[in-house]
Amino acid sequence: MIRAIIIGLLASAATVTAEIGARQLLVLREERAAASPQRETEARKTHEINVPRIKDGAVKGYAVMLLSYTVDLGALKTAAMAPDSILVDEAFRYVYDDDTIDFDHMDRFDFAKMGKALIHAVNARVKGDVLLDVGVQEFTYAPISDTRARPGSPAVE
Repeated sequence: MIRAIIIGLLASAATVTAEIGARQLLVLREERAAASPQRETEARKTHEINVPRIKDGAVKGYAVMLLSYTVDLGALKTAAMAPDSILVDEAFRYVYDDDTIDFDHMDRFDFAKMGKALIHAVNARVKGDVLLDVGVQEFTYAPISDTRARPGSPAVE
């Protein structure tokens, strides 16, 4: 008889302890969810951006860029305007205005610096932290001699 009472008490204690533990776990999960809201983001990419390189009053070639970027969808809803066309404009301005870019040695170009500058400029223009990251998918340079040559015709010199 005493054995049955002890087993009953132990079972009741285990049930009460499990109930308290489950309730505490739910409270901790709710606190964690409230403390760190997840950003809803979306990855996008630009169309091909062609930037002319002008030297001594003549076009010497074209820089061709393709950028990928991440936007915060929550901030996008409250932004003054969408960042898509502004990013293309800022990337064009960055490359066009920077005379220090050596297109013969692209390995020396600081893409991280360009990405940070683009993020800062775009977010300033849209008045919000909409743009989170910018990546360079393609960045090439085509000299004017290569762009004038057509398939099946001799190169213009």
